[in-house]
Amino acid sequence: MGNILRHPFLQLGLLLLVASACDTTVKTDEAMIGDAVVKEERALPTDTFAIDTTRSEVAWIGAKMTGRHNGVIDIQQGELYMTNGLVTGGNIELDMTTVRAEDKTIDEKGNQKLTTHLRSPDFFDSERYPSASFELTGIAPYDSTGAQQGGSASTRYDELRIKNPSHRITGNLTIRSQTKSVSFPARVTLEDTLLRAKANFNIDRTKWGLVYRSDNSLGDKTIHPEVNIGLDIVATRRKP
Repeated sequence: MGNILRHPFLQLGLLLLVASACDTTVKTDEAMIGDAVVKEERALPTDTFAIDTTRSEVAWIGAKMTGRHNGVIDIQQGELYMTNGLVTGGNIELDMTTVRAEDKTIDEKGNQKLTTHLRSPDFFDSERYPSASFELTGIAPYDSTGAQQGGSASTRYDELRIKNPSHRITGNLTIRSQTKSVSFPARVTLEDTLLRAKANFNIDRTKWGLVYRSDNSLGDKTIHPEVNIGLDIVATRRKP
């Protein structure tokens, strides 16, 4: 057995097997991140949709070398705007004092400990920065050729990627007073008075200064920079 393991090709195969077994990241679309953009002036919306905070959800999954944790963030308020049947803008405000772990793989005490850490200065510093926001700055039909997808070809074996996206959404995401533009695929549907948007994508938390344990040199204490975000937004048309 010792002679077999000394074979260089078998050693490489074993290393690759171990590496793949330790890959805890979520395979989905990678959001494209850039500098904040200035929103273009548009015509006044013909319809306004209020986000139903009780039916909408912002979910997250964070991965470390030894596993994953998941949870949610409450939406405080938000609106989406349509002009002549097209979505033209919107904004969402998140209550960062509610960011919390809801991981069924650990007990209540473990979830509370993780929640407290997430709200601490190591991560979102919720006491100092009680809210985060997303301002929609652009929306375009989704390019099914893949030219706009972002990320690499390796993300094609996805876990949570939204099937049949209809649009690519771009907006300014502000966390801890730092604003970056993010762009990701989404499925947007309108049924009578109900507007719904669903998306799932990874973002690099370090772009917003959230660098806690993102250094790969920390070994099994490393927390991956990529955080998975799942959006399920339900909004109802406001009466004139």
